[in-house]
Amino acid sequence: MRQIIYSRFGDPTEVLDVVEAAPAQPGPGEVAVALEAAPIHLADLKHIRGLPWFDGYPAPQVPGYEGVGRIARVGPDVSGWSAGDRVFLPVRFGAWREESLAAADELWRAPEHMDAAQLALLPINLTTAWLMLTSVVTLAPGDWVMQNAANSNVGYYLIRLARRLGVKTVNVVRTPERVAELKAAGGDVNLVDGPDLADRVREHIGNQSLRLAFDAVAGDATERLAACLGPAGGTVAVYGVLSGQACAVAPERLLFDDVSVVGFYTARTLAGFDAEQHREMRLALEQYLEEDPPESAIAGVYPFARVREAVAHAARTQGDRVGKIILTPDSTEVGQ
Repeated sequence: MRQIIYSRFGDPTEVLDVVEAAPAQPGPGEVAVALEAAPIHLADLKHIRGLPWFDGYPAPQVPGYEGVGRIARVGPDVSGWSAGDRVFLPVRFGAWREESLAAADELWRAPEHMDAAQLALLPINLTTAWLMLTSVVTLAPGDWVMQNAANSNVGYYLIRLARRLGVKTVNVVRTPERVAELKAAGGDVNLVDGPDLADRVREHIGNQSLRLAFDAVAGDATERLAACLGPAGGTVAVYGVLSGQACAVAPERLLFDDVSVVGFYTARTLAGFDAEQHREMRLALEQYLEEDPPESAIAGVYPFARVREAVAHAARTQGDRVGKIILTPDSTEVGQ
């Protein structure tokens, strides 16, 4: 069995290697899942470098947080699953290997009608979008929410899920070229970021309530989102730091405009869920995948053997890379 490891913290294009390991043998209550596809996230690259806040997985280590595959072998005391069933890997570090062990009761069934590269992006990003819409502020049909980095995978899923919930979206990107994509995805108001963002938002939605904004950028972008919230105040939920800067918000926003800034972290939110809440979320998302399967941009699909090229591609900025990079054990198809 092949797996990708980093032997030390460092530049992903230098420290990643494909090595052989013993095949995974499932124990009681476990299954072995043969990988079809796994994405490369920016968080993976930060872990490989051992950056602050991302140095919790010391070398040698197998990176990768998520993926999709098929059950190869079933261990003792497993019911309801069979070899060949398509499943999402449980979200945890270590997905970049041909086979992974997983507890059978942690599996989430993956649909057969979608491409593996598309499915590989769903466990984290789709769940994140769903939780942002359902667990930060109580929303009702007709409410407005706002997001920056709206052309990200999370942003794309949020637009689609919001429409299913009857919630309207204001979507913000950095370049005009992305606005048409947001409109095609179903975004209600789609704007380019800038210092006059709040004025332009109000031109579109008037005095309608906007109580929730999602910030994936941080830095000065947090203040621009906070300025867009209505006279009754609201919440900016920060879930990313694309700018690499601390969130900047005028204290007057907090004191006089009743704006709150909170952090949103998917893993922390899920940790507070009980079994019934997990079941309800998965049923809702399975129905969405069946009725309205998403199709995200894929910038390239690389085999394990070309992982160093793959991480170099994944490290490009969004201006040079449109879409995610996917790893598969044997694919030879590579995008640009």
